[in-house]
Amino acid sequence: MSIRVNGHKFLADFMHSGTRYRKQFNTDAEAREWEASLRKRLTLGQPTSDLLNGQTATGMSVRELLEETYQMNWRDTRNERHQLVNMKQIEAHFGADCVASTITTESVDGFVRYLEQRGIAPSTINSRLSTLSKALTFGADRGYITNRPKVSRKKVGNNARMRFLTEEEERDVIDALEGDGRFDFANFFKWSIDTGMRPIEARYIPQTAVRSDSELGYLVDMRRTKNSYPRTIPLTNRAYNAFLELCDEHLPFARFTEGNIRSNWKFVREALNDHDPEFVFYLTRHTCASRLVQRKVELYTVKEWMGHKTFEMTMRYAKLSPRNMLDAKVALEQAG
Repeated sequence: MSIRVNGHKFLADFMHSGTRYRKQFNTDAEAREWEASLRKRLTLGQPTSDLLNGQTATGMSVRELLEETYQMNWRDTRNERHQLVNMKQIEAHFGADCVASTITTESVDGFVRYLEQRGIAPSTINSRLSTLSKALTFGADRGYITNRPKVSRKKVGNNARMRFLTEEEERDVIDALEGDGRFDFANFFKWSIDTGMRPIEARYIPQTAVRSDSELGYLVDMRRTKNSYPRTIPLTNRAYNAFLELCDEHLPFARFTEGNIRSNWKFVREALNDHDPEFVFYLTRHTCASRLVQRKVELYTVKEWMGHKTFEMTMRYAKLSPRNMLDAKVALEQAG
């Protein structure tokens, strides 16, 4: 039985063959009797109009499916916050009230294209797809949905092309932004390149996160990070000055929402006439990591600076530097 208290009423609420049936009663016994009778008739294929009595039977919505999956699988787990972020993105794309059974393989492919166009990394896209796949499988197994579309993960290969900004391209972006009076976003762009910070990490940094150290200069403490591991990095003079220009609010970078970034970066793409699908704002992070590697910063330090969970992620940037092989050759010659 699926009876629960709803205010001063008792709500019978259950799914059958992908359709949701709900009705309120004054007593628990009435609710249980109605549900048992309706379930029996649905199973036997008997008429149900008198029991429904004008009630509308609807398929489970995307929001309801995600919430049910969350309650049964992710609540109070280490993965909870990560799944909530994915759920929010899935709901935003498909629509909270969308009937979950109407999701098709084609609409899943559309979801992937939507994420790609926003510059989301393949590994993050796969994370979103994993959450969606889990919810759809959970719903199909319990009869909440009638359609279980195929959800294919994206290939994340080590040989995939990874673009980063040259110093000339960086100057072009800054000139375009400042030339159009977009000074705040230009400062956010500089901050992002010099810190390698993910936009979602920057948005939660308060003014008090930036502090002075007698040896290292100005530092920024990141407490809310993608992998939940806090980290602290020193700031370049340019990053610190960008921070000062923006620190008129408690959360200086909160204004740079996904929509704000998308709008400003659309202007940049048009101003520079660069329509490469990989020319996205997330390039700031790739650019920071690649510059650290190319300037011979130890890979462990790069890993810690960028907040990479594994060395494998950091090694993608090591392959960008043709100097690595030359450095190895020089080292061997010196040893000889």
